[in-house]
Amino acid sequence: MPAPSTPSPGRAAGADRPAPLGLGTPWSRPGVTSFDLPSDGGGFRIVVARPKAPAPPGGYGIVYTMDAGWTFGTLCDLERLCDKSRSDAPDLPAVIVGLGWPRDSLIDFDRRGTDLVGQAASGASRAATLTLLTGQVIPRVEAALPVDPAHRMILGHSFGGAFALQARADHPGLFSHVAAGSPSIWTDPKGIHAGARDAGGKLLVTVGALEDPGAAEAAGEPTDRIARLRERDMTGHARRFAQQAGATFRIFDGVGHGAVIPGFLGAAHAFLRY
Repeated sequence: MPAPSTPSPGRAAGADRPAPLGLGTPWSRPGVTSFDLPSDGGGFRIVVARPKAPAPPGGYGIVYTMDAGWTFGTLCDLERLCDKSRSDAPDLPAVIVGLGWPRDSLIDFDRRGTDLVGQAASGASRAATLTLLTGQVIPRVEAALPVDPAHRMILGHSFGGAFALQARADHPGLFSHVAAGSPSIWTDPKGIHAGARDAGGKLLVTVGALEDPGAAEAAGEPTDRIARLRERDMTGHARRFAQQAGATFRIFDGVGHGAVIPGFLGAAHAFLRY
């Protein structure tokens, strides 16, 4: 296996592209580094945001967030806005680790389904992604930074939410906290529901109110979207899983599958404290 390449520290999504004329130079987020790891499907990019605050005696909290192009930047902003560098700050400073793909956006629409919930003939699969996370990413990050395993979260939305639920079942006890936003349980309902009761840990499951087909229809959503919601039963699966697992379950009013992400991330970031 070839050695992982290491992009320049602090490179932000989009930094490889030249800035439009007259708008200055590319900007990078302070305190963020990245490295690439090879995989059968074409590799992953790992982005790591270190807290400004010093580590507490027990170590930092840590969030491993899947599908990082949709989640990493907002989580970094939430961490910064908490201003945990103050000596009297009540919140636990947290490292944010994003798993994405080696593109400026960290998003790869062609790969995310296979890498997070599926399997391909190439060897890429959800299981392979989980092996990379547990066997390479977690050891590498936690060898470099002091981390409190009692505040180690895996987080994801949609396909990433389904991945987080299955990671919880496959590695019970590894993640003290799990946050699944609008999890795509429909991709493997039998397998995912089977792991609801036995894994333990603190679990947050959320959906947007407009992911319920009745609410979407009342709000005038397009008919093809309503049909998908009925077929996939996003809200029903999430509610049943949360009940089976004894999870905290939350519905965000007035938003659907994509627009719920900021609210979900805010709730998940706060959930790590508990």
